[in-house]
Amino acid sequence: MVRIRVLGALTASDEHGELDLGGPRQRGVLARLLVARGEVVPVDRLIDDLWRGEPPPRALGSLQAYISNLRRLLEPERAPRAPATVLVSRAPGYALRLDTEAVDAWLFGAEWDLAARQTDPQRRRRALEQALARWQGPAYGAYAQEAWAAAEAARLEELRLSAREQLAAALLDQDEPALAAAEAEVLTREHPLREEAWRLTALARYRAGRQADALATLRQAREILADELGIDPGPALTRLEADILAQRIPVQEKVIAESLPPRDPATAATATVLFGRDAELAALHGAARGDGPRTATVAGEAGSGKTALLHRLRDDLRDGGHRVVIGRCPEDEAAPSAWPWVEVLRALAGEHDPRDLAPALAPLLTDGAGPERADRAHGRFLLHRAVIDYLTAVAHARPLAILLDDAHRCDAETAALLAAVATRAPVFTVIGYRPDEVPPALADALASSATTVGVRIRLRGLGTADSARLVGALLGRAPADPVVATLHDRTGGNPFYLIEIARLLQSEGELVAASEVPEGVRDVLRRRLSRLPETAVSVLRLAAVIGREFDLGVLARAAEVGEEEVLDAVEAGVVAGLLHEPASGRARFAHVLVRDTLLGDLSRIRRDRWHRRIGAAIEELDPADLTALAYHYGESVTPQTARRAADYAVAAAQRAERRFAHDVAAAGYERAARALERHPGDTVDERVALLCRAGRSHLVCGDGPAARAARDRAATLAEDADRPGLLVRAFTAWDAPTPWMNRRYGVVDHAVVARVETALRCPGLAPADRCRLSVALVEEIGGAELDRARRVAGEAEALARDLGDDTLLAPALQARSSLYDSPDRGALGAELIEIGRRNDHHAYLLLGHTVAVQAAAFAGDLEAARAHLEAATGPADRYQWRQAQAANAMARGLLALVGGDAGDAERRYLEAAELLSRTGIFNAGTLPLMALFTVRLYQGRAGELAETIEEFIRSAPADTADATVDFHALVLLAAGDRAAAARVRRRARPVPEDLFRSLFLTLRGMVIAALGTAEEAAAIYRDLLRYRDRLGGADTGSFTVGPVDLVLGDLAARYDDPDLAAEHHRAALRIAEGCANQGWIDAACARLDH
Repeated sequence: MVRIRVLGALTASDEHGELDLGGPRQRGVLARLLVARGEVVPVDRLIDDLWRGEPPPRALGSLQAYISNLRRLLEPERAPRAPATVLVSRAPGYALRLDTEAVDAWLFGAEWDLAARQTDPQRRRRALEQALARWQGPAYGAYAQEAWAAAEAARLEELRLSAREQLAAALLDQDEPALAAAEAEVLTREHPLREEAWRLTALARYRAGRQADALATLRQAREILADELGIDPGPALTRLEADILAQRIPVQEKVIAESLPPRDPATAATATVLFGRDAELAALHGAARGDGPRTATVAGEAGSGKTALLHRLRDDLRDGGHRVVIGRCPEDEAAPSAWPWVEVLRALAGEHDPRDLAPALAPLLTDGAGPERADRAHGRFLLHRAVIDYLTAVAHARPLAILLDDAHRCDAETAALLAAVATRAPVFTVIGYRPDEVPPALADALASSATTVGVRIRLRGLGTADSARLVGALLGRAPADPVVATLHDRTGGNPFYLIEIARLLQSEGELVAASEVPEGVRDVLRRRLSRLPETAVSVLRLAAVIGREFDLGVLARAAEVGEEEVLDAVEAGVVAGLLHEPASGRARFAHVLVRDTLLGDLSRIRRDRWHRRIGAAIEELDPADLTALAYHYGESVTPQTARRAADYAVAAAQRAERRFAHDVAAAGYERAARALERHPGDTVDERVALLCRAGRSHLVCGDGPAARAARDRAATLAEDADRPGLLVRAFTAWDAPTPWMNRRYGVVDHAVVARVETALRCPGLAPADRCRLSVALVEEIGGAELDRARRVAGEAEALARDLGDDTLLAPALQARSSLYDSPDRGALGAELIEIGRRNDHHAYLLLGHTVAVQAAAFAGDLEAARAHLEAATGPADRYQWRQAQAANAMARGLLALVGGDAGDAERRYLEAAELLSRTGIFNAGTLPLMALFTVRLYQGRAGELAETIEEFIRSAPADTADATVDFHALVLLAAGDRAAAARVRRRARPVPEDLFRSLFLTLRGMVIAALGTAEEAAAIYRDLLRYRDRLGGADTGSFTVGPVDLVLGDLAARYDDPDLAAEHHRAALRIAEGCANQGWIDAACARLDH
């Protein structure tokens, strides 16, 4: 153990003897840190103190060399790259972490304190003699007169004199007045102004039987105090003199020195103080109380203190008995999927064995695969259920809190697990995120967990007073009011910005920094970085390329300088407050803005080169880190590294699939395909296969546009290479059914149709591939070529039945159900439900119920429609199928409107609109407007939408605008502008023969009944008649505009057939009464009474 002496000359020794502490300035570093007694000394203050305010240009480099040398002396056994435990780096500088026994001054203080508490004179005397024996000269020797050491040296000297006075008193208590008089008399000669020394001398002489000498001592004390200070003796001396003159046995007077002993340096505070967040912290504590799922959100801009608040909450909750784990959404692309939950579960598994749940949790607890499942959605459900069950078990043993930081960077699977945990697990979940960077997946999770949120916190900037406290705490002194005002005005009270400004103040002085406050926090960081050695900044830039958090071994291996230079650079970053050391051998940027600033000033050429070096380093040191390898090699692809980049990207994507992070997997497969573009060999087959896998993953996520784009890229590759077989693969890869069409409504992509037709002509085409291609063709041509689509769908169904393959039959039946004139839609839905049941395939089951909802709603069978909707809701919510959830929300709006509750219908449609905005489906922006139109039409308020629909038409593509002609005309009619409505309807095109036909044809009938001729009315009547006894548009499962017979009657009246009109209006009344829809009942009765 190293022992350091400062009570005299500064020396150090260990079991082998004296240590060479180096030259005066290196010894000065040690002395300066010892003076701080365990507190952190900022780098800038160290430099300023050591060079007395005039540091040379390379002062920081010299300081780092001194620190490195001292560490070797103080910790000779420390392994390379192991964190220092004695001379530690703590932002914004360095501190000594030594036991009290290791420093003679600290030990002296402890012994002084122990002696002062002793009531036994013998023990007190022994402790004082031992403490005083440690002194070999003035404290801090040659450094005692330095400005930074003077106060501490004076404090220690005062303690020493007090100890000598207490020793004299202890000798008196032991009835040794002669020894006490001798000890005290020396003090009066060395320090004649110390009254306690005079008092002890006089008292000792009196007790030794030398009354006259005692009185002479007191007279001498009076004369010296009068001559030197012009004052009379204090109460203790005056009272002693009176007692001696009166021959009284004096009451012993003890004067305890005011100097306080140093606190134990080993327990010096290192925690960061949280300023200005008391109310927020209290609110979080309140939300943590209770049972069941509890959630809190903490939103704030970058640097607002979200992480600091969460860390303080973590400490408080742990002190209160909670088990607290933090999951961080990584702020760089090299992190694995679902990483926060990997962190959470692996941290908990170390204390709470998952036991039987371990196999189901394997994708998150290990890097291996969980149980194989053909149904990916069901496998994901089982994983989520296992997570919930495990967290529930942990929470039953001890209250559990999960703090999810940087949630704005979450991937879709992280968000899905968050929603599940926040709504179903009996834990306290806190979600920290930036409100202006919320991705759709997080928005979805926040919406799903809204019912469990007990408190929503929005962090604003600190007030002026708290800003002053924060800056003052970092400076070690209160800043001037004008400086605080300037800083608060410029930073808006943003804590991170304030901290960086405060550190700049430490470096440049208040006047300079406050008069030239940089415009933004990145400018502040650049100025602070400019104070570091160039090599250190270069190494930190390399670290920034690795990621927000990085391994020191990887950094050292990737760097183009030696290991010592790398460690010095990391050290400089730590002491400057730019880095933290979360674990041995790892470092983390203090804030993402620090990393962003370093990256932002780096050229693309150098960044690419460094990515390759980092990839090689990770490959050597941690080859299992597939995501990092995929990222770094993927960011720097060359013909030589393309194969490696692709292989790692595929491996990382497969790992993401095992964690059901399909959005991450899709990105990985696409990254691999891009990498192979640089490969010198023929990689078309591989790239097509990768893009097919990417498309499937996109489809599982419900992102139709992305899936279609990946499929089209694969088809283009196959076509360019003249490889029909690959074209077949591109159009037969999709195996995940979806409730919405995966193309823009009303638009036929003839290039895609031509490609599918080419694939169908491929020689030797397998029947299964022909079936899949036929289904793809039906989806592309739909209502644009109804007869052909009907024929091709029938062929696909026949092929599937011949092959006896349900995985082919289900898509074929879905294709048939998508055609508007399928008279057996109810039967198609029933068969899809049966396929789902016998194959335990929940997607087919859901799809069947969705088709059944459409059929029942169209027929006005509310009871059956609601039953099927309930059956479809279960799997959609259980497996978090966003497209299906949006379809179900639309169906709930439809059924509410069919039941006559327009208010509830509008609320349901608004919920659906929010879901649609977060799903990747085509036409997501059009559907909510159509829904609102149907509600307003029912309410007789369609005219209110005139401005809205005109704005929509101006911004919509031409084909979409054409589809809204009848909507627009009816809105204008409701607004009372018949002339404008007549002009608009001239743009009308034939109603398409697709799933929306009954809706659009009914609307067309409404317009013609109001504005058309008798001939037009008769013509549209004939087209619409097939939908008698039905609800117009309800076969979409999303909209309705009421009984078709109501419109048929109006059309019959228009071409002057009152009996036929009455017949239809009576039919409309019967349907309306069956739905218990008062609005439709009133409309039918009004027509019958007219």
